[in-house]
Amino acid sequence: MAIDKPLTTFFGPGATQTATSITILKADLVSTRNPLGFVGLTAAANNTSESIIGAMFLRFNEQQDTSNDAQFAIFPQGTSIINEVSDGVSKPFTQYIFTVRILEPRLTETPNPNLI
Repeated sequence: MAIDKPLTTFFGPGATQTATSITILKADLVSTRNPLGFVGLTAAANNTSESIIGAMFLRFNEQQDTSNDAQFAIFPQGTSIINEVSDGVSKPFTQYIFTVRILEPRLTETPNPNLI
């Protein structure tokens, strides 16, 4: 049976929501595992959107519902080393691969977050 965990499980003890807004503290986007499962976000006035979403994604991956009928699940698929051009120079990067699964009733044309 799917488990509905509270907002604070995924986004930290400072997470709150109202009918129109959600508040997530950057300092809460850290691993809760011991030893740490990932490097947490260092809160700064100029964090990039990608770093914030990345930290939220990693936190969710750690805290997600792992039951077989979870409607939203992230599955780590492994890592690989790739070369990408950055600043005009080919550099090696570690590529982390994840699969995201969203289960919804049949006949929905696109994912609907209200059905998760």
